[in-house]
Amino acid sequence: MLPLKHKPMRKPGYDYSRPGYYFVTIKTARHRNLFGRYRGENDVELNSFGRLASEIWQRNNKVYPTVSNDVFRVMPNHLHALVLLEFGESTSSSGINLSTVISSYKGCVSKELRKLTGNPKFEVWQQNYYDSIILYERVLENVRQYIYYNPLLIVLEEQGIR
Repeated sequence: MLPLKHKPMRKPGYDYSRPGYYFVTIKTARHRNLFGRYRGENDVELNSFGRLASEIWQRNNKVYPTVSNDVFRVMPNHLHALVLLEFGESTSSSGINLSTVISSYKGCVSKELRKLTGNPKFEVWQQNYYDSIILYERVLENVRQYIYYNPLLIVLEEQGIR
């Protein structure tokens, strides 16, 4: 039997400090619904963990001057986001890249949730994250729609409609 080959998480050889749009999905550890629940239709009711995760994500553009949040959505067990890395004072030489932004975010959310739970080993995130490099305006609009309608798509999927 041949070993399974896993698709690489990052595009080999790609410079993730390059300005542009990136579609990111970050999943919770063991796909647990840590951040809230689906309310039906196209709505997610965030709990205190979810609100905290959302607030921390919104700080990206304050923490990193060359990073802008486009659309994002905290779901019960994951986050979808469009991130724009912009030209700035030598973006790549500053050490700011997509991985830096995501690692910092995951670390900050984990630290805060560990404080809230009183459990220093509380697992929040899966080890890695998924990304897509957005090269075309048409794809950018499709991703924005996907993020916006993701709760509805999940509900339809759970009902066997999708």
